[in-house]
Amino acid sequence: MSITDEQRTLAIELLAHIYRRIQWAKINTAKNAWDIWNHRVRASATRLNLNEFASRLCNHFGLQHLPLETLPILSALRQDERSILNTMHTEHIPMAMMAVARAKEMKKNNERAED
Repeated sequence: MSITDEQRTLAIELLAHIYRRIQWAKINTAKNAWDIWNHRVRASATRLNLNEFASRLCNHFGLQHLPLETLPILSALRQDERSILNTMHTEHIPMAMMAVARAKEMKKNNERAED
């Protein structure tokens, strides 16, 4: 079963919030950091539900908690979590990279708001 555009947007937003919290300087990125990100999104998507997915993804990167902004997103996606996780597993590269782009956009908007 495929997911809706709204669900895809929310899933990417969830990933973007997590991506923004990762302290990349502390992670051994001998390889491309985006390759590591893509792989860990896919590996985490094998979990049984979205809460397990989010916990696993955070653990991969040493995050001890989820950003508060992700809680309403998780709640909104919970009804179709199997379809969303299946999509993240099969489309992990484009979804993970869309999340990177969204995270960069969020960072830029934050910097503008601070000026």
